[in-house]
Amino acid sequence: MSTFPELPPAPSGEGLSLPAGEAAGMEERLRRSEERYRSLVAATAQIVWVANAQGLVEEDSPSWRAYTGQSAEEVLGLGWLDAVHPDDRPGTLHVWSQALASGGFYEIEYRIRRYDGVYRTFWVRGVPVREADGSIREWVGTCTDITDRKRLEDELIQTAYEATLRANQLEATFEAMTDAVFIFDSEGWILSVNAAARRFLSRVAPLSEKEMTVDDYLARLDLRDATGQALAREQWPSQRLLRGEVLADAPFSDLLLRLPNGCERRISVSGSPVRDDRGSVIGAVAIGRDVTERYLLERRTHEALEALLALAEALVEIPRDLASPQPEHVGSSSAETGAPGLHQRHEITHRLARLICQVLNCHQVAILHLAAESDVLQLLAYAGDEYDGEGWQGWLPLHCPAEPQLSLSFPPEAVAALRADRLLGQNDGGSSVVPVEAGERYAAVIAPMLIDQQLIGLIRIQHIEREHEYSAEEVALIRAVARLAALVTEHERLLHERAEARANELALRESNRRMDEFLSIASHELRTPLTTIKGNVQLARRHLQRLPLTAEQREKLAIVQELLERADRQTGLLTRLVRDLLESSRAQADRLVVQRRPENLLAIVRQTVSDLQSTAAQRCIRLLVAGQELEPESEPAPIMVLVDAESVGLVVTNYLTNAIKYSPRESPIEVSVECEGCQARVSVRDQGPGLPPAEQRRIWERFYRVPGIQAQGSASPGLGLGLHICKTIIERHQGSVGVSSQPGAGSTFWFTLPLLMEAGEGTGL
Repeated sequence: MSTFPELPPAPSGEGLSLPAGEAAGMEERLRRSEERYRSLVAATAQIVWVANAQGLVEEDSPSWRAYTGQSAEEVLGLGWLDAVHPDDRPGTLHVWSQALASGGFYEIEYRIRRYDGVYRTFWVRGVPVREADGSIREWVGTCTDITDRKRLEDELIQTAYEATLRANQLEATFEAMTDAVFIFDSEGWILSVNAAARRFLSRVAPLSEKEMTVDDYLARLDLRDATGQALAREQWPSQRLLRGEVLADAPFSDLLLRLPNGCERRISVSGSPVRDDRGSVIGAVAIGRDVTERYLLERRTHEALEALLALAEALVEIPRDLASPQPEHVGSSSAETGAPGLHQRHEITHRLARLICQVLNCHQVAILHLAAESDVLQLLAYAGDEYDGEGWQGWLPLHCPAEPQLSLSFPPEAVAALRADRLLGQNDGGSSVVPVEAGERYAAVIAPMLIDQQLIGLIRIQHIEREHEYSAEEVALIRAVARLAALVTEHERLLHERAEARANELALRESNRRMDEFLSIASHELRTPLTTIKGNVQLARRHLQRLPLTAEQREKLAIVQELLERADRQTGLLTRLVRDLLESSRAQADRLVVQRRPENLLAIVRQTVSDLQSTAAQRCIRLLVAGQELEPESEPAPIMVLVDAESVGLVVTNYLTNAIKYSPRESPIEVSVECEGCQARVSVRDQGPGLPPAEQRRIWERFYRVPGIQAQGSASPGLGLGLHICKTIIERHQGSVGVSSQPGAGSTFWFTLPLLMEAGEGTGL
């Protein structure tokens, strides 16, 4: 490949002769032509190449080597193909071969590797140079870098494609808009409209009429503002837009239009003026949206909200306290008084039915209650048109007796749907029910009333049309009303139940008061004879012991001595029971009196332990102070509290007596006294049977005895009042009681009292 070839030698031959001057002129012209050719090649930015007739490069191409970085030897033959992109080589060689075979022009586009390894796109063109006889002597061609141009062309093509696609999308969007779009010029002539606008214009004037301005169309409509007042021409949307106003959600954006067919529609208009580069208005774009349905829905929603507010007011107006339900008999068959056959009703429920009828804009509403125990449906309330005299059971899908059950009145799949909070639609005959779908028509709709996912009743709703189409908004409103109705109905039921429970509670309280009064009187009456009996028994025992008897006589009277001892023990037990009854009745009547004085709690506990140890010498009772066992002769620091010493001693006695009574004889009992912050804590630990967690809460109740736990030996189980009295006494001292226990691992009963510094000086009860 050579930039330019060597000129062939001048032809020679016999018979060819030129004048000397003419030959010299020809040589000069050839020299000048060669110089122009060399200058043109040097000046061009293209790569120039030369190949022989067979398409092989035999000569050097400096411009090719300068661009590709190949050596002269690498270019020769078909070596120049090494600089062509590998993907483009097969096609390049194929086209070059076709050009060599046909002798036509060689044109192709391929990528050439630059000396720095970067590939750029070139447009390559080669032409054959022919001899006088027409044969190809050689090929001369150029390679032109078109990378930037091609990139620009690709960008332009992509831009044009995107612009076309965008225009098509905008056109499709423009046509698909449900709002009517009008584009008009400064004179009001309509330039473009979408499909919705064309449909609207066809309702105003036949499309076959001559062209009309937007004002011509508006003149055929009775334009009014949102309040119904006639709209002046200068207030027309087209006039305002061409004056430069922007219409949005401003006043007068909603218009009332009366179409030629007499139909009145409410239209919301928005738009903006179109300006040129100098800011002058050259047209406008107006968008009209038919908001008639939205307006009707808003008005309907407003009315429904007002009715819902009334429904909520009905809930609020339910009295906090209801006496026992006073049923009212239904007199007439009107909606105001209820349906015949409904023997009892609550005014609140019937008012609820009337409000639901108003909220849903229907002509018949029935509220049915579902009894959870019997699964029986009962008619609670009815509102709407006059009752037709048939049994209300005829409203149910399946006919049942006078007291229908839910499972027998509905198919199983319908019952499952109701419990899953699905609405059911009835056909005109009412014999079949299907789940409600918005937009479908039903003769009636049945909505479930649920509380905590439990079905408590049904609401049956029927419109005046034989089959009413229920929109999604109506379905949602029915669901909301059903939930609110469930709350109102359940609230009323609970109030009546509470009223009955309160009446029972008052009766029980009065019974307990009388029982406490009787126990107090009985305790007082029993204490005197018991004291006398106990004194006489003890006196008889002493006299018997002092009698001068022989050994034989004493042996004969031993049985009398044993009987007297047994009578003394039983009398003591009876005395303690009477004391517990008396203290319990005083506590219930709030007459338990404690005289609080500064006392050494440790001394109270120590004396109580000593007294019980003397009566139960066979039991091991250990006294611990701050975790260390107290020695008999030691005198620890006092623990001062503000208490009634006798009452607190009674609490310790009760704790210890229970520990002795319910723990094995050989097991020790630990009594612990310690200070915890600003409180003193006394605990009694035994190794008895222990208590389960449920019983630990109930043992402090009055008259409660833990089942299954037996006292050791011949000990009496008691009346179940001791711990109740202990709790009452400690709480009167601003303290607290408790127990820590596990079944089979013993129990620790404890109580706390505030230390003297925290108890409050001069406090007394």
